Amino acid sequence: MKPYGKKKLKAALKEGDYEEYVKEAIQQQRAGAQVLDVNVGLPGIDETQVMVKIIKMLQEVIDLPLQIDSSSFEVIEKACRYYNGKPLINSVNAKDEVMEAIFPIVEKYGGVVIGLTLEDGIPLYASERFGLAKKIIEKAKTYHIDKKDIIIDCLTLTASAQQKEVQETLKALSMVKNQLSVYTTLGVSNVSFGLPNRPLLNRTFLALALHAGLDLPIINPLDQQLMDTIDAYRVLSYQDQDAIQYIEKQSNQIMQPVKPTTSFTLQEMIIHGLKDEVKQKTKDMLQSQPALEIINQIIIPALNQVGSDYEKNRIFLPQLIQSAETTKLAFEVIKTTFTQQSATKATVLMCTVEGDVHDIGKNIVKVILESYGYQVIDLGKDVKVERVVEAYQQYHPQAIGLSALMTTTVVNMQKTIQALKEVHCDCPIWVGGAVLTEEIAKDIGADYYCQDAMASVTLLQNIL
Repeated sequence: MKPYGKKKLKAALKEGDYEEYVKEAIQQQRAGAQVLDVNVGLPGIDETQVMVKIIKMLQEVIDLPLQIDSSSFEVIEKACRYYNGKPLINSVNAKDEVMEAIFPIVEKYGGVVIGLTLEDGIPLYASERFGLAKKIIEKAKTYHIDKKDIIIDCLTLTASAQQKEVQETLKALSMVKNQLSVYTTLGVSNVSFGLPNRPLLNRTFLALALHAGLDLPIINPLDQQLMDTIDAYRVLSYQDQDAIQYIEKQSNQIMQPVKPTTSFTLQEMIIHGLKDEVKQKTKDMLQSQPALEIINQIIIPALNQVGSDYEKNRIFLPQLIQSAETTKLAFEVIKTTFTQQSATKATVLMCTVEGDVHDIGKNIVKVILESYGYQVIDLGKDVKVERVVEAYQQYHPQAIGLSALMTTTVVNMQKTIQALKEVHCDCPIWVGGAVLTEEIAKDIGADYYCQDAMASVTLLQNIL
């Protein structure tokens, strides 16, 4: 993801609209990208500050490895400091001064580095590029950087200007792979620059390079033909045994390129935590759909998927929080459509119990109860036992709802229920949350268990 050649990314950097990078990242991940290159080198901006900001934002919503791409040693070092995990650095070349600047960063942060086979220009012959690759690997050893953490780029030259050297690139790639036993990468589309029907040249060169030993092709994952070429090669090279992945991807393939789009559904915005546009999207949907229909058919299924992905370690806490914050923004819009009713229905006290910082489910229940005319006193999340007791004595609610998402905080839910009963709480207490069941609710002393928001509405309508 580089600003050059992409007007939207370039404009976004100038305007400080970094959400555009997040959208681009999601599109590329959807298309099958396995690593995302992040470059923000644009005159007139603070590259270091912007790189750190975008690295943080991307890691909140996607789980792909990021490649830190900059010509500034300072930018690379700062980005590595804030990157969660093993950073991939783009790049180092065979110049001593560059290696002496980059390799200490790689060593310090335990990173992976791309080594470019150039010193004073790109050598024409495979043997020369092989020699530079060997120099980079040997120099890296002096900084305790293992070969497994080095990716060599033999550099693709354009067939329009240096046609003979295309074969030299493939020869160098094969030599590096077979004799040095390191991972390899190439920028595929460089080969077709200046020639007609570039996609044909690109996918043909990609197939040749894969056969020569290319591990990590640098391509646009939105180019379906290139992605299809990789799928086909993995079958023919016996990497995709029994063609399982190929069949899964290609069975229903429509033979046309994937068109980039910046249009996301409300469900996708919640799942990916896209906060910038969710309010407007929610307003637009309210023009044609009732609020409760949006909640029940779009928001709740989206949050169910987020919760499921979190439980299965497909996403992690930062992504979960992003989704929760995005949902809150959608609910802010939805709440404005609810008719304010007089106190004809009961007052309900709600909170997420002590030690639990997840309040997505509780917030959904709150909004839906309010839409049905209940007055909800929301104490928030991570609420201490004493505070719940104080609130009960202060507000005298007709019902109390407690939420917990984590197994470890169910014990605090039980302590809260016990403390309420010790002060002779005479209102019903219902509980809910991903880790709870009817049986657990009974064991910890709750009066009722509700699986979801609408179950909570039904319960209160029946008991109050």
